[in-house]
Amino acid sequence: MKRLLALFLLLCLLPLAGLAEDSYVINRTDNLTEEYVFEEDTPILEIVFPRVYSSDCAIIRFGDETMMIDASTKNKTMRARIQSAMDSMGVDHIDVAYNSHPHDDHIDGFQFVHEYAPLGKLFIAFPEDYDARMKEAVKYCNANGIPIEHVEDGDVLTMGENDEVTMTVIQRWGTSSWDANDQSAMLLIRYGERTILFTGDVENRAETDYAANPPACGLDADILKYPHHGQQPLQDGFLEAISPELAFMNGAADVMNGGKKYLDKHGVPYLLGYKGLTRMRTDGQVWVVDYMYELNPDREIIQPDYQ
Repeated sequence: MKRLLALFLLLCLLPLAGLAEDSYVINRTDNLTEEYVFEEDTPILEIVFPRVYSSDCAIIRFGDETMMIDASTKNKTMRARIQSAMDSMGVDHIDVAYNSHPHDDHIDGFQFVHEYAPLGKLFIAFPEDYDARMKEAVKYCNANGIPIEHVEDGDVLTMGENDEVTMTVIQRWGTSSWDANDQSAMLLIRYGERTILFTGDVENRAETDYAANPPACGLDADILKYPHHGQQPLQDGFLEAISPELAFMNGAADVMNGGKKYLDKHGVPYLLGYKGLTRMRTDGQVWVVDYMYELNPDREIIQPDYQ
C-alpha cells in the first residue's frame, strides 16, 4: 500500500516538473568563435552597453532607429568608449536620447555624443530647472536645436514602424524625502515576450516602495540593469518582483562588491560591463547575450577581458 501511495504521489508531481519556467536568456559571453544566427528576416532588438564604468550609457537599435539611455560623463575616457561602441555598431546618429535622472554620470555626456552622433530629441523626466546639471543640458539642447520632451510615470515610448518595441516609464516623483537617485525614471522595455528593466540609480526607499506598490505595467523582467552601478545590495522584495534571469552591472571593479555578493547570495548570474562590449539581442522570443569585437578610436580590435 505504501509503495502504491508513493507511486501515486510521484505521478501527480511529474506534470508539475514540466511546468518549470523555461530559460529565455542565452549567455554566449564565453564564445567569440561563433555568431548566433536568428531566423532570417526577423527584426532584432539590439542593446549595446559601452564600457563606461560608475556611470551609465546604453545604445538601443531596432531597424533603422537608434536610442540612447543616459550618456555617462564629460570624462574623456568615457566619451571615447561611447564613441568606440558607436563605431563598432556603425551608429552615426541618435534619434532619441533618454535621461533617467540629472546627475553628471548620466546626463553630462549627451553634448559630446551630439558632437559625434547628432541627437534628434532628448526625453527628460525631471523639471528643466531641477539642478545645475539639468540646466546645463537644457541650455545646450536649446542652443543646438535639440528638441526636449518631458516624460512621466506611465508614458510609453515606442520603436518600430508598428510600435513593436514598447518602453514604459516608471517613476515615483514628488516624494519630498527622496533624492534624484530614488526618483530615477526607470524604463521597462518589451519586445514580443522579452523584457529588460533599466533602473537608473534607484536605492532602498524607491525599491521598497516599488516592491510594496508595483506599477501597473509590473516589474517582471528577463534582464535587470542593476541600479546605481552595483554599489549596494537590493531590497529583497524588489528583486523578487523583477525575478531576472540575468543582471548587468557597470560599476568600477572595486565598487561592485555589494551588488555581486547580493546576486551571488540569491543565485542570479550577472555580467560586469568593463569585461567587454556587452551586446544583448532579442527576436522577441529569446535573448542572446555576447561580447562584440570593439573598435577603439584608432580602429584597433579590443579583445574582451574574460579574467
